[in-house]
Formats: sequence, C-alpha cells, structure tokens
Amino acid sequence: MSQNEKILEVKNLKTYFFTNVGVVKAVDGGNFHLRKGQALGIVGESGSGKSVTSLSILRLVPKPAGRIVEGEILYRGEDLVKKSQKEMREYRGNKLFMISQDPMTSLNPVFTIGNQIGEAIRRRKKLTGHDLKEKIVEMLKVVHIRASETRAHAYPHQFSGGMKQRSMISMALACQPEILIADEPTTALDVTIQAQILKLMVEIREQYHTSIILITHDLGVIARFCDYVLVMYAGKIVERADVKTLFKGNRHPYTKGLINSLPHLGKKQRRLESIKGQPPDLLNLSGGCPFEPRCDYSVERCSVEYPPVESAGKGHLLSCWRWREI
Repeated sequence: MSQNEKILEVKNLKTYFFTNVGVVKAVDGGNFHLRKGQALGIVGESGSGKSVTSLSILRLVPKPAGRIVEGEILYRGEDLVKKSQKEMREYRGNKLFMISQDPMTSLNPVFTIGNQIGEAIRRRKKLTGHDLKEKIVEMLKVVHIRASETRAHAYPHQFSGGMKQRSMISMALACQPEILIADEPTTALDVTIQAQILKLMVEIREQYHTSIILITHDLGVIARFCDYVLVMYAGKIVERADVKTLFKGNRHPYTKGLINSLPHLGKKQRRLESIKGQPPDLLNLSGGCPFEPRCDYSVERCSVEYPPVESAGKGHLLSCWRWREI
C-alpha cells in the first residue's frame, strides 16, 4: 500500500443510543478517510461524537443501548460493520489499537505491567520464557521508561499517569497496528508529560508509518501533530480541512469560535472570547443546523434546514448556509 492510498474509509456512519427517554444520535452521518501514515485529528466540545466515532470504528459501542444503525467502516476494503465480534478480535490489537483517555480503564490492576505487555507481544510473536522477558524490557525502554527490568514487575497503581500512557503505547508498538486511535491521550497529564507523550507518538508515526487518529479538544495539540482535521458538533462533521487551512482559512462559525477562544502569546488581550450558550440536547435536535442557537451569523433558514456539504477549496469541506459571507 502506497502512502497515498486510503487505509480506512468511513461512509455515512450513524451510531445511535436508544434510551428510555428517546434516541441520542451520537454520530449522525460521518464521512471521512485515513491514509497510510497520516495523522487525522478529530476535535470538538464534549458530547460532539468524537469518542463514539472511535468506538464505532473498533466496534466497541456500549450495548444494548448503543448500536451502528447505518453506514460502512472500510478497513482495506473490508466492512468492519459486517464482522462478527469473533472476527473483530482479530482486528483489535493486530490492525487497530486504541489508547484511551484514562489508561487505568485499560490496564488490569491485578496484573503487572510486564505481564500485560507480554500478552500483547504473544498476540503477534510466538515468544516465551527468557526471549519474552527481554522483549518486554525492550518495549519499555523504547517508550523511555527508566529501570525497565524492575518496572516490568510493577503494577499499574505504582506507575504515574504518564508512565501508564507510555505502557499503553508500548503495547501498541508490540502489536504494531496499522491504525492507532488515541482518545484524549494527554488530557489527564501535566504539560511536560503531554509534550513527552506527543513526541513519542511522532516517533512511532515516523518509524513505523503508523496511521493515527487523534481525538482531542486541545487545538494546540491538533496544530502540532495532525495533517488533516475534522471538526465535530452534535454528532456531525461540520468542517474538515488540512491543518493549515483549518487555522488560517476556516469558514464555519463553530470552528472560528473554537480557535478564537484560544489565548495568544505575545498578543495583548483583555479577556478570552467564548462561544455563547450551551451545547445542544441531542435528544431534542431540530431539523436545522444544531449550532444555530449559538451562531452570530444565523438566519431563519438555519433553524429549519440542515446545510449540505460544500467545498471551499481543495480538500476543504463544510456544512454552513452562510460560509461564503463569513
């Protein structure tokens, strides 16, 4: 597969949660693709559908309430939506690997770090005994964990937050997946450790040509790490563009609001701007644009009819009735 070929295609993805009080359209018509070695960012406020998108790709949407009701998730042309859970176990870990926001939810507290990394290694390579122990120590050294021989016998609660995330990354390296999904991997970490984790992910991408989907609310992380960005709001992708276009030539009011809310070093500013109002109730969405109640550019049409996807340039797509006037 060449660097320009699509390794993953998501077509009209709809993932809904059926609750006692109504249907929550967590992801409502997602369309995007991922190329070999590409870093794709997904950004948006809490509840915008970022994490549910990643869980949908891995077929880990919580049941019985949640399910994929429509769409395709094509990995190398194979539709993952049609795969059984037994078949999906062959994809998870080997082809697709996810680093969660809180590594404690992924690491088993009753097994040592070395034991859990060893399990990941055994899934890909038939190593046992001394050879397996050496490989575990090697993987810990790759992610810059000091005293790896000793740390391999430690339990998750004996590791700091940054060390736990590095342990998860070492498992990903052991499995050598083609797609690494990182769901808010730096949120619970301090700024110094965040930088270290991002640097490590850059090394993984460059060395192994791994395709990465980075889910975050931090636009600074997006600017530093990603090639292409999806902006999500109320379960829909409202704007998508390469990272330079998104920051310099964005056209959707929601994207503008997110970027304008960032502080600027060296720029005198009395107070930070904010997006007025609150995110919408996904149980009570109108047929129009869900951002309309918070938008400074809205007109009557925005409240009754959802805008189609339009092109604002090469690879720059968005859904807004008034983007040409903004």
